[in-house]
Amino acid sequence: MHNYTLNDIQYLASVSDCERITAHWEASGYNATSPNYHLNILGDGTIKSYYDNFDVKLAHTYMRNTGNIGIGLSCCADACITKEGDVDWGNYPPTDAQIETLAQVIAAICKGKGWQPDVDHVRTHAEWADIDGYGINDDDPDMRWDLIKIPQEDGEGGDIIRGKAAFYMDKI
Repeated sequence: MHNYTLNDIQYLASVSDCERITAHWEASGYNATSPNYHLNILGDGTIKSYYDNFDVKLAHTYMRNTGNIGIGLSCCADACITKEGDVDWGNYPPTDAQIETLAQVIAAICKGKGWQPDVDHVRTHAEWADIDGYGINDDDPDMRWDLIKIPQEDGEGGDIIRGKAAFYMDKI
């Protein structure tokens, strides 16, 4: 298991063929890690990985895994959402440390790739699910809503995360 710094992540992105980033949660407690994601962010903001590169194809986003860096937050084990979008975060909501680390990680990847943290390069799993027909407004029993919102702020989770990543672009 690797522990990565933001500098490590920026370098790994710079030598990767990746084309996009997808942010997830792992539906777990705060200390779980999953080999389904290139990077795991624990409840305290620690970054862990099973991999030494971002070009490994992993099964984290239906139909969108090629060239896609999956980042999983260790949280939301017992979270649920209604069709109206009301969220019960349960006992493991995304922590402030996870959200800020996620934004910094996205900024580091974007810097390494020469990207801006925009919707062309960065999406949440909820955003892909809406596009691909398995979001909260679809009848798919395997519906996904990862980071549709975050508990720290009002608004769309993807917009908030991309905004935070843009803030960190010149700070890392």
